[in-house]
Amino acid sequence: MNDYADAAERHFMSAEALTAHPATASHCYGISSECVLKALMSNLQPQNFPIDKAHLNTQLWSNFETSAALNSHPTRVAMAKRFQTHFQQWTVHQRYFNSTDTAFDTATVTRQQQGAKGLLSLLQQVQQGLI
Repeated sequence: MNDYADAAERHFMSAEALTAHPATASHCYGISSECVLKALMSNLQPQNFPIDKAHLNTQLWSNFETSAALNSHPTRVAMAKRFQTHFQQWTVHQRYFNSTDTAFDTATVTRQQQGAKGLLSLLQQVQQGLI
């Protein structure tokens, strides 16, 4: 069962525990953020099948914006979109990159950390019924 909300929190916590390893932390921040979008697209309900097969890329952001589940929640979409630029250069394929690659420089990983933290905060606010 795909529990995107739980996965988002778990991957974020993993990233925070791995800050000494920026390449792995970056990967986990991206996966966490992807899971937030999918959790919101699934109305926080666990799914038997993937809600969307796209990873955190322009296709997923586009699918997120037009998701039927979010049509009645434009505020959620707008709030999440504020963090899209934090992951412009992120790709799930970077898990294969050398750890010294420039994709893992301090500024980039810090920006990803801030984006993932913001998206996770949005998810938690939605879970609490605040948004």
